[in-house]
This record gives sequence, structure tokens and C-alpha cells, in this order.
Amino acid sequence: MTIVVQEGESVQTAVDRARPDDIIEIPYAIYNERVVIDISDITLRGIPNDAGAWPIFDGEGVLSEGVIASGNNFTIGNLHFRNYTDNGVLVEGVTGVRFHDIFAENVGTYGIYPVRSTNVLIERVEVTGVDDAGIYAGQSENVIVRDSVVYGNVLGIELENTLGGEIYNNHVYNNTVGIFVVLLPQLTSKVSANTLIYDNITEDNNLENFAPPGAIAGIAPSGVGILLLATDNAEVYNNTIRDNKSTGVAVFSLTSTGAFDINEIDVGPLPENNWVHDNIYENNGFDADPFIKDLGIPTADILWDGTGMDNRFNEENASSFPPLVPGDGWPSFARRGYGNILDFLISQLL
Repeated sequence: MTIVVQEGESVQTAVDRARPDDIIEIPYAIYNERVVIDISDITLRGIPNDAGAWPIFDGEGVLSEGVIASGNNFTIGNLHFRNYTDNGVLVEGVTGVRFHDIFAENVGTYGIYPVRSTNVLIERVEVTGVDDAGIYAGQSENVIVRDSVVYGNVLGIELENTLGGEIYNNHVYNNTVGIFVVLLPQLTSKVSANTLIYDNITEDNNLENFAPPGAIAGIAPSGVGILLLATDNAEVYNNTIRDNKSTGVAVFSLTSTGAFDINEIDVGPLPENNWVHDNIYENNGFDADPFIKDLGIPTADILWDGTGMDNRFNEENASSFPPLVPGDGWPSFARRGYGNILDFLISQLL
């Protein structure tokens, strides 16, 4: 059944009438509310006005989230979220969720925020002005982020402790870090692996980090196109990576950041078996963030801290640190041995 929100009616009232498999249609208006959906098989979609503008959820700087959903097979789209204190759309513990055609601005910490969820599709989303990640998926499995635009955030797109991610055909610009794939300690999920990052444009990600004090996002150095932190089995290819002042692609361990107590790291801290190849690099590493400068290493298109087994870099026209990095054509024993030597030498340098 299709339920249409009536003039003067709240969206929450319509949601409360809904049953599984219902579609809730929201006519164009400004809605100052926080909507909670706790049943499965629900579609929430906006009806644009004659000018094509989507219905607006406005938290007026007071409400925490625009929408919170916890039911399986949830679809949300054709909506505009603004002025929430915490998040635009939060989905938790869900199997099967699709976010599409959403604009989120100034919504606090995350624009799109699925966590502990499986089979997540995020497409045609635009997010700006959040103090953590514009598009975020955490402790999740099988996540696709595509055809989206993120700018003016601390982190553009982030996959945190997630297994099986695919990030492609996005435009990521004017963030602190463009694309961030990370394994963090002290979370329920202990894995970050098998991420594909391809056909994206990640450029001019030089925004000063404005994460609140104490936030993990505060460790992100400004000026990085793509950052792989302690993740495994990522493949980064066919991206255009340009005008990022610190570096185009960085592959680092948790321990290199200095942000974590070694006694509290309960995950594998090293990035392993990541492959970076066949990307286009232009004008990266021209004015490194103080964090990079303090490491005492030169800037380049690619920065690797030398840690982790079987990381490979096949980028003929890119500068790198170290100047010689292992490629896919190297024998496995050579990659492993070289990595061990580099890890030792760089640890002495740092």
C-alpha cells in the first residue's frame, strides 16, 4: 500500500500507520522532525515540487537525526536533510538498505550512516558540511557507494571495519581526506578487507580538519586523496587523483599514526595485500600537512610507511616514498623481504 503524508500531517504519523511492504510518499514541504522507523520492508520517498526540489527535513540545529531506521529491506530517497546535530540518516543493524537521491548538508557527524548492516547500496547522494564523514559505513558487510558527490567534509567517503566494499564513480573534493578505508581498534568488528576503489575523481582534498576535539576523524591529515589505514586486500585503480597537497594515496599502519595506545590495539594494525595500480596522478604532494612533515618523509603521489605484507604499487608515472616500491610483478618472497627491511628502516627514521 502507498501512504501519502497529508498536508499538516507529520511524517512520523504516516510512518506509524505503515505496515511491511508499504511505501510512504512525502510531498514537498519543510518538515521539522526526527522520524523513527522500526519495521521492515518500508520505502520512504519524497515527491518533488514542480521545480524538481525534494522535500526538506530541517532539524533547525536542535534535532539529532533526520531519519533513524532499524528494519530490514529499507529504501529511502528523493529527500533533502539539513541542520541536524548528529546525522542525516542513520540505519543500524539492517540487512538490505538502499539510500538514493539524497542531499544532506550541515547534519552533524555523518550525512549517510549505515552501521552494523549488510547489503548496503548508497547511490546518487550529495553530502557537504559534516565534521566527520559525508558518506560512512561502519562494521558492515557488502557495501556499495557509487555515483555520489561529497565535498566540504572532514572525510568524504569512509568505510570503517567493513568487509566487502565497492566505491566507484564518485566525485570527492574539498574534504580533508577524500576516501578513507580504515580498521580501528576497540570495535565489535575486527576486520577491514576486500574493498575496491575505482573510477573515482578525488581532487583538491585540502580542507583544514575541523573534527571536534577527541574525535577519531581528527587524526586525518589534510590533503590526502585516498587513505588506506590498516586495511587489507584493497584494490585502488582507474581513479583520477589530483591537487591533493599532502599525497594522492597513502597506505599506513595504525602504529604509524601515533594516535593509538599500543596496548589497546586489538586488531591487526598493519595494511596487507593492498594493490594500487593504473591511476592518474596530477599535482599531489605540493604542501604537506604538518603530520606528514613531522614524519620527516618527502611528499609524493604515493606514500607508504613500509609496513605490512604484500602491498603492491604499479604506477609507472607516479612519484612515491619510498622511491622504490614493490609491484605486482615482484616475486612474493621479494615483496615480503623488502617490506620487512623498509619497515625496519622507516621505523628508525620515524
